Amino acid sequence: MLFKITNSARDYAWGSSTLIPDYFGLKSTGRPMAEIWFGTHEGSPARLVEDNRTLIAALDGAQLPFLLKILAADSPLSIQAHPNSAQAAEGFARENLAGVGLHAADRNYKDDRHKPEMIVALTEFEALCGFKSQKQIRNLLESMLDPSDVSEGLKSIVTHWLEIFDGLDGLQKLFVDITNRRGNLDGVTAELTQQANLSAQFELAARLNAIYPGDPGVIIALLMNHVWLEPGEALFLPAGEIHAYLSGLGVEIMASSDNVLRGGLTPKHIDVAELERVLNFEPSAPELVKTRELAQGLVEFETPVDDFILYRADLSGGVVLADLNIPGASIVLCTAGEIAVSNSIEERVVLQRGEAAFIGADAKKFTLAGSGTAYMATSAAN
Repeated sequence: MLFKITNSARDYAWGSSTLIPDYFGLKSTGRPMAEIWFGTHEGSPARLVEDNRTLIAALDGAQLPFLLKILAADSPLSIQAHPNSAQAAEGFARENLAGVGLHAADRNYKDDRHKPEMIVALTEFEALCGFKSQKQIRNLLESMLDPSDVSEGLKSIVTHWLEIFDGLDGLQKLFVDITNRRGNLDGVTAELTQQANLSAQFELAARLNAIYPGDPGVIIALLMNHVWLEPGEALFLPAGEIHAYLSGLGVEIMASSDNVLRGGLTPKHIDVAELERVLNFEPSAPELVKTRELAQGLVEFETPVDDFILYRADLSGGVVLADLNIPGASIVLCTAGEIAVSNSIEERVVLQRGEAAFIGADAKKFTLAGSGTAYMATSAAN
């Protein structure tokens, strides 16, 4: 099987109304175009271009273990983390037993699967991931007290946070204390916003507070590593890794799950205790995903999971990727130029930028030709 697939953009409030149309030459909807999903996830299954059937129907109900997306952020996504497999299975069963509706606003676990994910930047991409070092966080808290006109209220709460932080499991207890103050931090975040005039390290707080005034996420964001990706660079987010995407356009791939535990910068449900259970509180310096060249014009993004494998192909008149082995069902997304996809059973489609195709596992080899760039998603778990 080889056929074109398509989908409609999801209009989440944080999405950009211009990044996807401008980059891919697609028609603007006039609304935020946050994500376009290419996969079988029931939240927004892809459809066949030729007859508008869902990809799930075309596969006779079979599910892909991965989900490929275009993601375009104009404002921050929520601070969040995802459970590991054991946590997802336990949490899903627990909420089912408690009678929490699958679509209830206070539901944490929508399925029993983990959700490792990776984002590859197409434009400059801004993100937060993992906690800063103990030294960096202590220096940050102490610098909140530097201004000569710091208020007694801020002095009191930051002194309290420093005492918590210097105790046993300090970062974890600090995180819980801040996150549980939802609705009671307006004065604190407003004062930190003012400090942005004196120190660049509070510039992010000022930006976030303009969107989510008084939100604990404004402060939690300052405890996290602030990362800028250049086009082609990627971040991998394992289970338990706190993260948030702030702005930019990218290709995202993940295990096919919808389990998200939020901690701030959102009006949606936040379960602090459940988030605390899944978070990894060990500080970690952000690392870019390493790539491995498989052939001229073809690289693999190396990740420690088998739910998905992502490749990037850069083609030109002199570079044709012929007779590539397919480990399983795959999706090809053209992000630049024009790419012809053909397989060993003589099927062929031509993709323009922004178009995607499904390649079934019935053909053991496929070929990419043309001039442009494509991302190919598959899975060792197929």
